[in-house]
Amino acid sequence: MLKVFRSVLILTLLGNAILAAGQTNLLKNPNADSQAQFWRGYGEAAVEACATNNPCFVVRSGGYFLQDVALPDDSVGQYAVLIGRGASERINSDGAITGLPYLYGYMMPEVSPRGGRVLAYLTGQNLLAAPARENEWVPMWGIFRVPDGTGAVRFFLNQALRNGVPHNGSAARFDDVGLYLFPTEKAAQSFVNSRL
Repeated sequence: MLKVFRSVLILTLLGNAILAAGQTNLLKNPNADSQAQFWRGYGEAAVEACATNNPCFVVRSGGYFLQDVALPDDSVGQYAVLIGRGASERINSDGAITGLPYLYGYMMPEVSPRGGRVLAYLTGQNLLAAPARENEWVPMWGIFRVPDGTGAVRFFLNQALRNGVPHNGSAARFDDVGLYLFPTEKAAQSFVNSRL
């Protein structure tokens, strides 16, 4: 019985690893290699050279980037993973979150440049970068079930904001961002674990 259990466990883990490895990032230009192509920037949003002259997305003073992604027809009921790495120019000594890198998203019925109806807000979980030191790159991620009627995701790169605490001009940096779909929450979590 123990041998059968071990065999099933190994096959499950192997299957999840293969599934995760074969996933396609639905975001275009997720590493800023093509500057800001496929992204819409608002306010103080730019692509700059970061560590080892690697380009990354940078937002300041409430600026942000967004990208609208049309989902495949069979996406409803699957699990969307928002993932990336973030770094901050300054760490708030009082524990405030204002200015820290924050991934965010909406699920919508369709891609619409003007916005449209929001079916679900993709927030919370581990989407806020909480580095311990200035310019330390840390992972950010969240896993969300795709609700009925969803045909698109609006993916944001922005800065967190606490009510009553203004932005201080510090830079929030983003790299290796991604939007992936998985048939099960377990497969999505296995993918996230493989990237941490």
